[in-house]
Amino acid sequence: MTAEYRVLKSEDLEQAAYVDTVVFYGTPTPERTELTKRFYRPEWWVGAFIDGRLVADVRSMPMARRMNGGSMSLGAVGPVGCLAAHRREGHVGRLLTMSLEIMRERGQVLSGLYTPHDALYRRYGWERAESKKRYSFGVKDVRLRFRGERGRLEEVRPEAWERLGSIYRQWSGPRNGPLHRIGLWWEHSVLTQYGEDGKAKPRDALVWVSADGRDEGYIVYQHHAMAPDGPWHPQEIWARDLVALSGDAYLALCEHLLTHDIARSIVLDMPSEDSFRDLVEDPRRVQAELAEGPMLRLVDLERAVGMRPYAGERLVSFTLRIDDPSAPWNAGTWRIEAVDGRMNAERADGEADVELSANALAPIFTGYRTPEMLALNGWMKVNRPEALTAMAEAFSVTYPPYCPDWY
Repeated sequence: MTAEYRVLKSEDLEQAAYVDTVVFYGTPTPERTELTKRFYRPEWWVGAFIDGRLVADVRSMPMARRMNGGSMSLGAVGPVGCLAAHRREGHVGRLLTMSLEIMRERGQVLSGLYTPHDALYRRYGWERAESKKRYSFGVKDVRLRFRGERGRLEEVRPEAWERLGSIYRQWSGPRNGPLHRIGLWWEHSVLTQYGEDGKAKPRDALVWVSADGRDEGYIVYQHHAMAPDGPWHPQEIWARDLVALSGDAYLALCEHLLTHDIARSIVLDMPSEDSFRDLVEDPRRVQAELAEGPMLRLVDLERAVGMRPYAGERLVSFTLRIDDPSAPWNAGTWRIEAVDGRMNAERADGEADVELSANALAPIFTGYRTPEMLALNGWMKVNRPEALTAMAEAFSVTYPPYCPDWY
């Protein structure tokens, strides 16, 4: 039995829809197949074929990620799947390394993925490099301490996504982590929810307009039934996006969530620096936990460093020795220099100031972890301690990393 590994063609998309549904215990439907054909290009997939049948696949969508006021190209990986009869045969590992090669060829200098299976993807260089703060609370248990200035809420339909997009671009512009969103992403991923059968319905979306007529924030949310409580199915509200350009907008949008007093609970994901819990009268009524963001890795170290805006203020330089078996073009010793808003990486000789893996580099690159902390935790070998200060300056960020999207 010989496997063929290749980029998918248009005629393979029906098989891809089948694999990606069955692997995650779903039921294949014509609607799911149609969604796959409508929204995804075959060249975004690589697959393992046995006797012409697709048995495993990996999809990598071309996207872009904000970083320190700039933009960096990103390969968004997912889903990754393999039919049960062909697991533990090495197909997924082969496809992941193949995806890295293709992403590099296509200029995608970073890659991200969401998964509960950290151990698998760490073997190929991905590492946790972002997080979010997840709040959950009973609607009737929470009251805000403050109220903002008066304004009004206006409903927005999916086809009017550009109104939300304008607010999102102002909010995400200086940040670290949010994706660039195109119209298709707004309509398909942000403003629409899909059931297990692939059927779609719109999420609720509202814009907050200030008293002088400015759009200053928006919220997108949906509801779903919780476990039965006697003859009733209590409802939970999940806020998919809450974006505010002013304190008044933030308070008004939070207050709107609290008007859903028929629902039993609210779940709200926000950046790690968010202070919602401090704004309620009894913060103990609000559960807050650190929720997982995507795993990330550098696909092309040289170009990724060159695209990363420098947020520090002084000239810094140091050398790194990188171990990266899954992307050998990244391996070796590099001299990193940062000055005047720009960074540069070039090959170097001699003993490196710091030796680390591709896994350790990812959370430093995004600002999720500091070099000093990872050194103290044994993630890397430090040959010149002063280099840690230079690394911290070089990889400083405007905001902690946070992405409100899933992919």
